[in-house]
Amino acid sequence: MASKDRKTRCREAAGILLLFVFLSARRIHAAGEESGPLQAEILQRGEWAIMDRLIQAYGETDWTLVAASMASHPEDEGNPNIMFIPLSLGNVYLNRYEWRNDISDFERALASFEWVSGSHQLWGDRWLSAPVISYLDLSLVRLRSACAPPAFAERIEGAWQAALAVTEEEADARLTPAFPYRPYDSSETGDSKGEENAWEAGLLAAAANFLPERANAAAWDQKARELAYDAVTRPSDPPDATGLKTATVADDFTLSNHGFFPNPTYTAAAIELLAQAALTYRLSDRPVPEEFEHNVAALYDVYKTYIDADLQWVVPSDPSGEASLFPFAFDPDLEDREIRCESDNGYLWQPTAPVARMEMGPPLWTAILNAKVVMFYLMGSYLWRFPSACATRQVMFR
Repeated sequence: MASKDRKTRCREAAGILLLFVFLSARRIHAAGEESGPLQAEILQRGEWAIMDRLIQAYGETDWTLVAASMASHPEDEGNPNIMFIPLSLGNVYLNRYEWRNDISDFERALASFEWVSGSHQLWGDRWLSAPVISYLDLSLVRLRSACAPPAFAERIEGAWQAALAVTEEEADARLTPAFPYRPYDSSETGDSKGEENAWEAGLLAAAANFLPERANAAAWDQKARELAYDAVTRPSDPPDATGLKTATVADDFTLSNHGFFPNPTYTAAAIELLAQAALTYRLSDRPVPEEFEHNVAALYDVYKTYIDADLQWVVPSDPSGEASLFPFAFDPDLEDREIRCESDNGYLWQPTAPVARMEMGPPLWTAILNAKVVMFYLMGSYLWRFPSACATRQVMFR
């Protein structure tokens, strides 16, 4: 957990928002002292600055050893975790493209997404591939809205079609009784299946929304709703629409994982993954089905009891971290506090110096966790507030 000095700085950050790239420090400082939620432009720039730390740490990193390891072990169950790094780096380059209108940033973002969509054999068809696919699809939806020059049209379409082919293949594989995850009652095991059910719902929702003309679209949508409902269920809740009874949290909404009762990280992650799944509907101009909100408000109310005034968790968690990693657009007051606090601390998951050459092991795991914080910001807050990169750039550069 963070030190007392870190907590003190976070408390002071309630009135100060530190931004450092292409921003007017005086203007931002003044806006940060205003009461109430951050203004939209200040909020957006604050999130840009927070997420930009990923490029500052890894933008010049040599990934040769990681790529060689993945090529040598293409079936490794850990490979999907690595994919969060290029996806988050690509999104941060899109942030830069929004704020400074440099086409080289767009090219870097596109190259990152092309690599992920074209290397499915290294990370797909296994546990954890579902959230990678959902993240890839949403990233490409964002990129396709980014006012790219016509010269990129062919490459963009190629990456999009490759991603959709992966999405269709893996969504079809979920249309089996193997999902939701077993045991159906994981509420007291210390290994809740809430997060897994939520991320599978995200994959199926992406397939249903981005491939609506396919024959299985309705089946994907139905299965997505089933798994979204099953993501946060109590022993006392009724069965889902198919008649299947699951339980992933206790009746008091304790969500346990890694043997922690509760586990704040996984509680927030389950909520974030349902928000990620719901985004596929929002960005497709479709109403979000009620199943994606099932018990979410109640779980979030309990989650907030784990957070102190300094945005530290009051109970142990694994992986460790801070509540400021999880901003949610549906709670603008806490979102405001979290972004101010994260802006002040100067890092993502934990302090990270620029890495010249990435190695396997703990340094790579740190990079994965840092990349996931960017995903949390995008899926929990940023893309709910600013869904169209093209609209943002038109306002800024008109």
